[in-house]
Parts: sequence; structure tokens; C-alpha cells
Amino acid sequence: MKKISPMKFIVTSLLCLFLVAANAQSNAPDPNAPYMKSDKFPTFSLVAPNGKEVTNKQMPNKYRYTCILIFSPDCPHCEHQAAELNKYADKFKNTLFIWDSYRDMDAIKKFGEKFNLLGKANVIIGRDAEFTLPSFFRPRMTPFVAIYDNGRLIKTYDQGADIFELIKLIGSK
Repeated sequence: MKKISPMKFIVTSLLCLFLVAANAQSNAPDPNAPYMKSDKFPTFSLVAPNGKEVTNKQMPNKYRYTCILIFSPDCPHCEHQAAELNKYADKFKNTLFIWDSYRDMDAIKKFGEKFNLLGKANVIIGRDAEFTLPSFFRPRMTPFVAIYDNGRLIKTYDQGADIFELIKLIGSK
């Protein structure tokens, strides 16, 4: 077996540490994103699959929590997030879910159909043609999840949220 010189080992180790740190930093939240400066609920305008516009002013106010999910219909992690939320839907009766995408409406509608999101009282899904929520949160990956409690930001997840952590945080008691 060939021995590695101490200098090669140190250089290789430092290079690996640098690459890991650079990757972690690229997934970190953008410190200049507007949500980092204010915990207030953002304004938005989505076009739902039925063609109707839905804005933050039209949201039902009967829910304590609001969960904004910025997603891409062809993202496997987004599909997993939707499947998990569907599986435990009974735990989130006090939560309004806003599924936001900038992708084409056909893909959004198919995603909504596949994961039974269309027509649910506590779900708004639509196309963000103006890119308002992604501009506000500046996610680096999807799904991006932001949780609000009575209009105040309490938690964000840059790479999707663990379902059991969500249940613990906002699940119906």
C-alpha cells in the first residue's frame, strides 16, 4: 500500500473542508432577502389553476398558521414534501398552505391533481407570474418552506421541512 505524504494529506483535507464549506454556504439563506429583515407576512398574487387570482388580502383568516411552499412541479423533493403533507393532512387543520410556483400552469395543475391539493379549503396553489414570493424569500433550492403564526414568521426551511418537525411546530392539538 502506498503512503500519502503528510503535506498531500493536509492539502487534500483542507481542500475537502473548503469544498464542504462552500457548498454549505451556497445553500444558506440569502442574508439580503427581504424576509430576513421583517417577520411580517409578504404580499403576493397567484393565479390558481381555475384562472382566478388569489392575493394575500383574500386569504381566509380562520387559520392560525400559514405555510408558504415555493416549489417546482418536477422537483422530487417537492413531490416528497407534498406526499408527506397529504399523508398527515389531519394534523394541519389549523394551517393554510400556499403552494407557489413560477412554472407553467399545466405542470402546476398536474402537481396539484397528483397530490390532491386542488379544491382543499386550506390549500392555495398557483402560478406566481410576477415572481413575488421567490423575490421575497430568495430560495436557493426547492421546496422552500416558510411558517407564519398569525402573520409573523416563525421558521423557514431551505430544503424542505421534516414532517414530524412540522407536526411538532404547527400541528393541530
